[in-house]
Amino acid sequence: MRVALAPAWLTVLYDEDCALCRRCRVWIEGQEQLIPVRFVSSQTPGIREWADGLLPVGDELVVVDNQGQVWVGPDAFITCLWALRRYRKIASHLQRPGMKGVAKATFHQLSGARGAISRVLGDNEAGEEICDDGSCGTAAGTPHS
Repeated sequence: MRVALAPAWLTVLYDEDCALCRRCRVWIEGQEQLIPVRFVSSQTPGIREWADGLLPVGDELVVVDNQGQVWVGPDAFITCLWALRRYRKIASHLQRPGMKGVAKATFHQLSGARGAISRVLGDNEAGEEICDDGSCGTAAGTPHS
């Protein structure tokens, strides 16, 4: 009987041009991690060559562990949750047959809307407006006069 060992670390390939993706990165980095999670932009030079034939680098969220296991899309998101102390039980719950479809549908809804969500979030790291018309205030939370 072969026993699977927990990974030593996870690498998340994410879209650094997506405000939602950047926010998710910051959120995960701020959580207590049971498995270290590192992030690599899917736009990093050479990443497509590194992933050739191994990973579907593109619009999908991709997680790779140190043993070469790959998760894509909803499974990648659940894997990220599993790496976090506070969310491991939730990740396990989302893997159950009745919940897997709900998790998958929710992930695809968010992923499909990430362009619109990113426009609302804006580039808050620079303190720019988070709404095109300025009605939402600035990213720092200061309303417009």
